[in-house]
Amino acid sequence: MRRPGWGFSLTLDDFVTSRLLEVVVHSDDLACSVGVATPELPAEAVETVVDLLSRIAIRRHGAVSVLRGLSRAERAPASISAL
Repeated sequence: MRRPGWGFSLTLDDFVTSRLLEVVVHSDDLACSVGVATPELPAEAVETVVDLLSRIAIRRHGAVSVLRGLSRAERAPASISAL
């Protein structure tokens, strides 16, 4: 998707994935803010978003930090947040 003046383009797949990230993350945000359980979302949607967030976290914090954060609480860094 090319937008005049933006200087970059986005594939349709990347556009849909970014919107899916917003839906999944904001569904959880909204549920938490009103004190209800996060709605069940399709496994494929959650897997796509977790994959994307994992890749972002690796770029921000490095593979070792993410590996430790996910597998060894005692050696985990303070945060491996993707966003």
